[in-house]
Amino acid sequence: MQAQQMSSYEMFHLNNYLNCPAAAGSKPYTFISTAYSQNWSGFKGGPNMQSATVHSLISERMGVGGKINYENTGLSGQFGAEATYAYHLPLGKNGTRLSLGLSVVLTQFSLKKDEFIIADAEDEVITNSENSVIVPDAAFGFSIYRPGKFYFNYGVYQLLNRSVNFLNSGELDNIRVRHHIINAGIPFMAGKKVRIEPSVLMKFTETGFFQADIGLKSTFRDMISIGAYYRTDEAIITFIGIDTKHLIYGYSYGIITSDVKKYSVGTHEIMLILKLNNAKSDL
Repeated sequence: MQAQQMSSYEMFHLNNYLNCPAAAGSKPYTFISTAYSQNWSGFKGGPNMQSATVHSLISERMGVGGKINYENTGLSGQFGAEATYAYHLPLGKNGTRLSLGLSVVLTQFSLKKDEFIIADAEDEVITNSENSVIVPDAAFGFSIYRPGKFYFNYGVYQLLNRSVNFLNSGELDNIRVRHHIINAGIPFMAGKKVRIEPSVLMKFTETGFFQADIGLKSTFRDMISIGAYYRTDEAIITFIGIDTKHLIYGYSYGIITSDVKKYSVGTHEIMLILKLNNAKSDL
């Protein structure tokens, strides 16, 4: 069975830092974001995610960022914190830049053993296991971008292949395999008031899992965005966004196309982004 160990947000196009450490400091303002995602709506115990991110330039070429996230998957959950440093290099004089980013990551994995329903209350796998474990890790990424013209981001997470072992016995190890993520987009003007942005997000693991989000976003008067993505073997995602001077509001609805559609009415996600002025940015 092939699967990913890291979930992803549907509105990744609003926050590149979610999938690439090198995106820290890539905006001409301090970027603060919160997001909530409810997967498999209507399915009792369906997973949900919450996150908060912030990143900014601290000098002409240096950016820093931070991220906290929580994922609830019913009888288990994980809380993570990430700190990022990125360095941005100009490539020529046309505004194109290369950014390199490195993150340190701490994740606490937990089991809700009091909610387990088991036949043998003395099962040693349950009674001898820890309620939670903390696992350190790292992430790396690079980005080549020109604001308003194009971006190509690459990130690799779970870089150290750490294991999550609730038994402390070396048995039943859950190895955290590397996740590679590629995100690219090319926005362009279609007339004086409409901007079109085709983009793709590709995710693959070193165990053979692959998934892609392919879609299009249209923005009117730099204020209202609508669009849709197709997530291979899983869902069709529609979204709408409103962009003001200091705030971005986003909502997406995922129409499930996999077998889970028999039990769920879809997925919902909301994202709120605050843009604070950053006098040190020259982008």
